[in-house]
Amino acid sequence: MFNSHTCRILFATFLSALCLIALSTQAATITVINTNDSGAGSLRQALADTNDGDTIDFAVTGTITLTTDELLVDKSITISGPGSDNLTVDGNHASRVFHVSSGVTATVAGLSITNGGEVPGAGGGIYNDHSTLAIDHCTVSGNHGSVGGGVYNDGYSGTATLTVTNSTFSGNSVAAPYSVGSGGGIYNNGSYGSATLTVANSTFSGNSAGYLDYGWGGAIYNDGSLGSATLTLNNSTFSGNSAGYHGGGIYNGSGMVTIRHTILNAGAWGENLSNAYGSVSSLGYNLSSDNGGGFLTATGDQINTDPMLGPLQDNGGSTFTHELLSGSPAINAGDPSFTPPPDYDQRGPGFPRVVNGRIDIGAFEEVQAPIYAAQVQQPINADGTSVFSVRRGVVPVKFTLTQGGVATCALPSATIAVTRTAGGTTGQIDESVYSGSADTGSNFRIDSCQYIYNLSASALGVGTYRVDIQIDSQVVGSGIFQLK
Repeated sequence: MFNSHTCRILFATFLSALCLIALSTQAATITVINTNDSGAGSLRQALADTNDGDTIDFAVTGTITLTTDELLVDKSITISGPGSDNLTVDGNHASRVFHVSSGVTATVAGLSITNGGEVPGAGGGIYNDHSTLAIDHCTVSGNHGSVGGGVYNDGYSGTATLTVTNSTFSGNSVAAPYSVGSGGGIYNNGSYGSATLTVANSTFSGNSAGYLDYGWGGAIYNDGSLGSATLTLNNSTFSGNSAGYHGGGIYNGSGMVTIRHTILNAGAWGENLSNAYGSVSSLGYNLSSDNGGGFLTATGDQINTDPMLGPLQDNGGSTFTHELLSGSPAINAGDPSFTPPPDYDQRGPGFPRVVNGRIDIGAFEEVQAPIYAAQVQQPINADGTSVFSVRRGVVPVKFTLTQGGVATCALPSATIAVTRTAGGTTGQIDESVYSGSADTGSNFRIDSCQYIYNLSASALGVGTYRVDIQIDSQVVGSGIFQLK
């Protein structure tokens, strides 16, 4: 027979057991501390030790080279790397890099995934096996296989979801001597099932699909035959991708493609956008170097237009991007009513998506050089009517500065050039450079948000003079006066 004391003990024991169960089910963070392929502290061991909801982070940078087999992700976890420019997982051209097992929900962020796969094989970098996978701020490069060189999103007779954000896919390839290579960057397979692929703020560059005259979808192959495949593209850049047959950029086998604010720049072979049996919808403000397959007819779309891209390189951030060169038709050509815009372009914090109230097309937002204008101040008149005596001694030349039409006291390095235009030997006769280290006793200085240059009137002599102020080798303001 239980007395009250016994009941209290049993109840306390029960509560303790519940607490232990609760603690054991809380999400944990497992830290990788070395770049070994296996063993204590390795990424492979961390993957084996995780439970659903856990996070793997890294206290190491460098390259993890796989020497045994692919890395298995068989729980719903987050792999959070230190940045794709700091940590690489290398398949060593011998195995796939990651295999995401069926039914899990996983995130891979802040890594480079490279040199994975072999032919024949699917998903050289990542095989997403009927799972939900997010790839963020990653570089997926140099992977290969027979389908899905970078990633194979497999929803065949099932369901698969892949979301790619702020990432770069470059130099991935498919070439299958005994079959058709498709989807150099990504193969989205919804055959007899359902596959969803969403790409935003990302770059696909130099990916390829082809063997001899075969190959479809250099960057992406979207396949929904007897099933459903959905591809959505936003604010992304495709450049230099190629296919042996069709769809150097994107090939839509029999799925649904929606595209917005995206650049399609042709590679060596294959159209930017090719459709077989599916549907392609433009939501506008896209730019294609060819005719875009005839699908880019919405508001703001530009076809047969060179986007004027720089090479794939480090333009800031952790992933490589294609810069919009000066004069690019993609600059400020995005939807002016885009709501809500992303905070940043592909490169992340420090690279705002909206500049001066406008948004560019593609993954890269161009921050144009500040537009400066200098205004001459008294005692020199802005209309050029000032006349001084050579006996004056010093003529103080003063300029204030605006940046983008707004007065600024943040005065950058500048050059003052003095040129005689009449009344003697003409031509430039003096030049002085101001930098932040100049003191107030120098001839060219700043004071109270002004550039001040003290000219010696007696040294110049009689004549008409023009004083130019230059910033970044451009004349941003001038003043004219006479000495008599």
